[in-house]
Amino acid sequence: MDESGTRDPRTPTAVVGGMIVNRSYYDHFEPTWFEILQRHHVKPPVHMKELGPDGKLGWLSKNQRRDLFAELVPLINSHKIASISATLSNGEYEKHCPPEMQEELGVYGMCFILAVMTNHKLAGEKYAGRIPFILDTGNPLADHVRKAHAAMLDFQKGCFIHPGGLHFDDDTSFGVLQAADVIAWGVRRQESDKAFPPGLEQIGELLLKDQAHHNNEWKSEWLATMSDWAIKVLEQNKSPDDGEEF
Repeated sequence: MDESGTRDPRTPTAVVGGMIVNRSYYDHFEPTWFEILQRHHVKPPVHMKELGPDGKLGWLSKNQRRDLFAELVPLINSHKIASISATLSNGEYEKHCPPEMQEELGVYGMCFILAVMTNHKLAGEKYAGRIPFILDTGNPLADHVRKAHAAMLDFQKGCFIHPGGLHFDDDTSFGVLQAADVIAWGVRRQESDKAFPPGLEQIGELLLKDQAHHNNEWKSEWLATMSDWAIKVLEQNKSPDDGEEF
């Protein structure tokens, strides 16, 4: 999974999104992703923000972008079990979440929690194992996700909700993380009611219900309930002060 918009106060909606993939499909997805990039002379990683005129991939014309994503989008759709996204209005977050929670668990962490629950709902009784998550190591707000993950593991002590380990790695080496960036960016674009730029229209095909995309949005009543619970869990999980030496 990856995030989009969570660090920019001008962005009305924060997003965490990505793809759920089986190991067997992952093993085929990875080399194919990089083969496509090489064929289009694109040096990884693919970051959507780099497609702007001043970005590292700004040299791609709209036709070149269209040709690139004409291969990347079907690859993602054909290899994913599903794609998921969790969104949160920055305004709703500031309105319903107390300051002490905002300091410990930002919109990035909150969207991660909702993505975990979306994943759990999709897995249902069809899959009984724990499901690990991998995210890009370059995000400075990764600590919010670590705290959110710890809170979900604490919750799982009383109710199985599927989360396994949490892993961070360099997205330069993982096509699935680059694909997650594409998904998260696409969802934020849609949530902001902005059209896809020329050459990137095909990204919308990742986000269709008939392509197994599932989006959940935090609701105000959920935020109020979650805030009370999360503050208690975060307090419990805090490391005690070292105190005096013994």
